[in-house]
Amino acid sequence: MTVKKIMIPTIVMYVLYIGVLLLFRFVPNSAANLKTALSNIPEATGQRADNLWAYYLINRENPLSADFTVGLDYVQGDFMLDERCAEYARRMIADAAADGVQLTVVSAYRSIQKQQENLDNYIQRLMREGHNSKEARRLAEKEIALPYTSEHNAGLALDILTPDWWERHDDITAEFEFTPQFAWLSENAHKYGFIMRYPREYQDVTGIVYEPWHYRFVGVYYAEKIKESGLPLEYFYKTNF
Repeated sequence: MTVKKIMIPTIVMYVLYIGVLLLFRFVPNSAANLKTALSNIPEATGQRADNLWAYYLINRENPLSADFTVGLDYVQGDFMLDERCAEYARRMIADAAADGVQLTVVSAYRSIQKQQENLDNYIQRLMREGHNSKEARRLAEKEIALPYTSEHNAGLALDILTPDWWERHDDITAEFEFTPQFAWLSENAHKYGFIMRYPREYQDVTGIVYEPWHYRFVGVYYAEKIKESGLPLEYFYKTNF
């Protein structure tokens, strides 16, 4: 009996020892995994990954730096985007036109000063409509991002409407989702690297109201993956970087 009592613990300890050795031998530690992923983003996310420079979050928690600058190129009329994605937008607009759908850009790159001006003007409008200053600011910031937190400030976002929109509307509204333009964009925008950035069902995640007219460039690979996932960029980015 005494021999068995000694041998069983010894065998168990030996097995545990071998198990620990195997664990360290074949399972890389988390720090090594993170280092590998960050240094090999294309391999980690798929061989078709493109325009990785555009794959980042811009929101209240992830503002642009105070010294951010961007090279710009024209997309339509006087509207411009980051010069690295402007051609994608021009091609999207041209291909839509070839399909009989006219995409009208009503906003693209905005300077920080213009962003602040838009926000201030909207707050004043809401106050004229009867909201107090605190409530007006809260409501305004759900529709117009703070300076440095808007994708327009980075030159990565387009607001798109119909050519006759302003003949029928006084403001940009979610009614855009009932237009041929929205239908075409829903079917094709990802092919050019653009996603509808602020879905209706994830307003609590993005912090921005549903904007079926707002399209953000992330590159073709990620636009396709985000469309497939059905997730907003905030969720998708956390699990795919």
